[in-house]
Amino acid sequence: MNTPPDYRIRYNKNKKSTGKPIVVWDIAKDEEYFTDSFDMTNCDIKMYFGNAIKQEKYCGTTTSLLVWKR
Repeated sequence: MNTPPDYRIRYNKNKKSTGKPIVVWDIAKDEEYFTDSFDMTNCDIKMYFGNAIKQEKYCGTTTSLLVWKR
Protein backbone atom coordinates (compact mmCIF):
# COMPACT_ATOMS: atom_id res chain seq x y z
CA MET A 1 0.00 0.00 0.00
CA ASN A 2 1.24 3.46 -0.86
CA THR A 3 -1.00 5.31 1.59
CA PRO A 4 -0.82 5.22 5.39
CA PRO A 5 -3.20 2.70 6.97
CA ASP A 6 -6.53 3.82 8.42
CA TYR A 7 -6.03 1.68 11.54
CA ARG A 8 -3.17 0.01 13.40
CA ILE A 9 -4.22 -2.86 15.62
CA ARG A 10 -2.09 -4.54 18.28
CA TYR A 11 -2.28 -6.75 21.34
CA ASN A 12 -1.33 -5.20 24.70
CA LYS A 13 -0.41 -7.94 27.16
CA ASN A 14 -0.64 -5.47 30.05
CA LYS A 15 -4.39 -5.10 29.39
CA LYS A 16 -5.10 -8.84 29.26
CA SER A 17 -6.61 -8.84 32.77
CA THR A 18 -9.15 -6.16 31.73
CA GLY A 19 -10.65 -8.48 29.13
CA LYS A 20 -9.96 -5.90 26.41
CA PRO A 21 -6.32 -6.34 25.37
CA ILE A 22 -6.72 -5.35 21.70
CA VAL A 23 -5.72 -1.76 20.96
CA VAL A 24 -7.32 -0.16 17.90
CA TRP A 25 -5.71 3.08 16.79
CA ASP A 26 -7.80 5.17 14.38
CA ILE A 27 -5.01 7.08 12.69
CA ALA A 28 -7.19 9.77 11.06
CA LYS A 29 -8.74 10.70 14.42
CA ASP A 30 -5.53 9.97 16.35
CA GLU A 31 -7.61 8.02 18.89
CA GLU A 32 -7.04 4.64 20.49
CA TYR A 33 -9.48 2.36 22.24
CA PHE A 34 -9.28 -1.03 23.90
CA THR A 35 -11.57 -3.89 22.90
CA ASP A 36 -11.89 -7.66 22.86
CA SER A 37 -12.68 -7.82 19.11
CA PHE A 38 -12.44 -5.80 15.92
CA ASP A 39 -14.62 -6.37 12.84
CA MET A 40 -14.39 -4.58 9.53
CA THR A 41 -15.54 -5.40 6.00
CA ASN A 42 -14.24 -4.15 2.67
CA CYS A 43 -10.67 -3.60 3.74
CA ASP A 44 -7.11 -4.57 2.92
CA ILE A 45 -5.00 -5.94 5.75
CA LYS A 46 -1.29 -6.47 6.20
CA MET A 47 0.42 -7.92 9.24
CA TYR A 48 4.04 -7.15 9.98
CA PHE A 49 6.46 -8.64 12.47
CA GLY A 50 8.96 -6.15 13.83
CA ASN A 51 7.12 -3.17 12.39
CA ALA A 52 6.00 -1.63 15.69
CA ILE A 53 6.38 2.10 16.15
CA LYS A 54 7.46 3.81 19.39
CA GLN A 55 4.06 3.87 21.15
CA GLU A 56 3.47 0.23 20.21
CA LYS A 57 6.89 -0.94 21.34
CA TYR A 58 6.18 0.65 24.73
CA CYS A 59 3.57 -2.03 25.49
CA GLY A 60 5.70 -4.86 24.07
CA THR A 61 4.22 -5.07 20.58
CA THR A 62 6.33 -6.93 18.05
CA THR A 63 3.62 -7.46 15.43
CA SER A 64 1.13 -4.94 14.05
CA LEU A 65 -1.96 -5.38 11.91
CA LEU A 66 -2.46 -2.52 9.45
CA VAL A 67 -5.92 -1.94 7.96
CA TRP A 68 -6.95 0.15 4.94
CA LYS A 69 -10.63 0.86 4.32
CA ARG A 70 -11.73 0.40 0.71
